[in-house]
Amino acid sequence: MLIKIGELKPPDYKGIRVMAAHGLHSDIFDLMKPFLREGMRILDFGCGEGAFSQRLIDAGMNVDGCDINTDQIKAMVNRKITLDLDREIGNQAFSEKYDLLVAMEILEHLQNPWKYVSDCMSLVKDDGIIVLSTPNISNFASRLRFFMRGSLMAFEKPDFVHGHITPLSFIQLENMFDKLGLTVLKKGHAGTLPLIHFSGFSLFSILRNSILLLFYPFMSGPKKGRALVYVLKKKA
Repeated sequence: MLIKIGELKPPDYKGIRVMAAHGLHSDIFDLMKPFLREGMRILDFGCGEGAFSQRLIDAGMNVDGCDINTDQIKAMVNRKITLDLDREIGNQAFSEKYDLLVAMEILEHLQNPWKYVSDCMSLVKDDGIIVLSTPNISNFASRLRFFMRGSLMAFEKPDFVHGHITPLSFIQLENMFDKLGLTVLKKGHAGTLPLIHFSGFSLFSILRNSILLLFYPFMSGPKKGRALVYVLKKKA
């Protein structure tokens, strides 16, 4: 999407609220689609109401949903597993390991993301896959925000209400994966981030839609998308 006027609100998925940015679920699903096989046993690890879980179920997957509040899960998952992801994982919660684990927009909510990624590794088979995403603090609009305010997109005071407490750059993430023993099979971006977006009137909006566009072609690194997405596998 090049130009957008007004707010970007994600549509529900089959009556289930999408608790993520516009386009994020569909983008991540498209990115991970080459790694899906019908009947795979999948854990949606921090699933919210389960909109993405239901998308996977509709694609022929067997899905368990895990969240701190399983009462909110509306997807037709096999099991609902109640867990605080900042705490230790009890062996009784998971009887066997998964073919694939989805960790979508979770790291930014946690006190210890290294622990969480390590937990994810313990829950997949040796040849299992982890699909992980977190807000992209390196996108082009976030870089302008940091230049102007010294803050990062998705990690300003209003975002504390949503539990965003831990920003991670692509450099930090890829260092974490390497140190923990994960191979990056594929990486990309997700979530609609128009190049030109008119929503409200402010100095930031003016600069975002004018001067910033001149610098955009010269930016390196992951400058697109609201989230970074990685498809990961344990190193042999």
